Amino acid sequence: MESMNHESSHAPNVQNLMTGFVRPALRTREQRLNPFPWYRTCLSQGTVLRDESSQSWDVFGYEEAQFVLKNHAHFSSQRTVDGQNALGNYAPSILNLDPPRHTQLRRLINLAFTPKAIASFQPRIETITHNLLAAMKQETQGKSSEVDLVAALAYPLPVIVIAEMLGVPPEDRDKFKRWSDLLVEGPSDLRPETMMDLMTRRAAGRKELDEYFRNIVQLHRGKDDGTLISALISAQIENESLSLEELLSFCVLLLAAGNETTTNLIVNAWRCLLEHPETFAMLRENPGLIDGVIEETLRYYSPVQATNRIVTEDIEVGGQTFSKGERVVVWLGAANRDARIFENPDTFIPTRSPNHHMAFGHGIHFCLGAPLAKLEAKIAIVAMLSQIDEVSAVPTDLTPIISGFVYGVKSFPIQVTWAQ
Repeated sequence: MESMNHESSHAPNVQNLMTGFVRPALRTREQRLNPFPWYRTCLSQGTVLRDESSQSWDVFGYEEAQFVLKNHAHFSSQRTVDGQNALGNYAPSILNLDPPRHTQLRRLINLAFTPKAIASFQPRIETITHNLLAAMKQETQGKSSEVDLVAALAYPLPVIVIAEMLGVPPEDRDKFKRWSDLLVEGPSDLRPETMMDLMTRRAAGRKELDEYFRNIVQLHRGKDDGTLISALISAQIENESLSLEELLSFCVLLLAAGNETTTNLIVNAWRCLLEHPETFAMLRENPGLIDGVIEETLRYYSPVQATNRIVTEDIEVGGQTFSKGERVVVWLGAANRDARIFENPDTFIPTRSPNHHMAFGHGIHFCLGAPLAKLEAKIAIVAMLSQIDEVSAVPTDLTPIISGFVYGVKSFPIQVTWAQ
């Protein structure tokens, strides 16, 4: 890893990178838990606004967001700090690549990440969910009790699934939690020393992750053992395979995106259900509504609220002129509440149709793991509904995840009465 002195020489650029999603209106606990009034205010002022504090453009409108995300020629995903990526000299994630390399890598990864491959995990996801619910019930002796939904179900389920997909042994799952949290963690304040501390810890964590996954790749190379990692190792298009560095970057991406996002989708769905008793009652009566509940949760409480791009040449968006080199933040959470597209955007409507939300992005970077995340959430929620008589949120001050782009809570205590 580079020395601290060398890192310090990049401090202004690093600070700009780390605070790219930080806005004055989203710094308190209450604002992080409820950014939606800010979105409404911004949308009332314009679909595209300039944020002087970060010297970047904010895109709030749905159509404008789609335009930026699908127009990769004018809006690059390659985000660097003085020629390096945010964590040092590593192969860039597929998230941070433009065509043609992005196209080549995505085609390779798609070979191992097909709908059929994802569907094949369903029996195992159901078994893991059943085991986690059985452990919850056993711990509470089957009686009405308080449970942290995050710790008991929403966190371990996707971690176990991702770990098994990557061929990771069960005893290493706690390491995954620590690494995953670090990858999406945002700065607790805007002081330069806070930024540098987070960057240093991220760089150290990435070094640990790379070393760990190097060993995993070595263990699975040349094997056909049904794991995603073995499929990725052997995937080829026109005699081209993923390099070791590209494999490592995809493993890191899958850890962060597949874990944190799915955890927050499950918890955010339960928050929506408990905040809207009429929807909860409808779902209890008809579990077939679960797909609509999940899609509306993705729109209403999007697990990922924002993403960013770099302008490659001057272009006009929403009546504003973006200049080459400027940073653009696309607020997916705001686009998903654009009244021009969604009727009654601040109302949770599980039967909303159509529901073309952008929770998983848009264009060439649309999330590969979207089907897996939705499958896990569907299984987890339906299975839990079948095993409880009553459930309610425990009155408490929720603690938001400290992140500029991830939306979720660190814990979600619920009172559960188990079915007999």
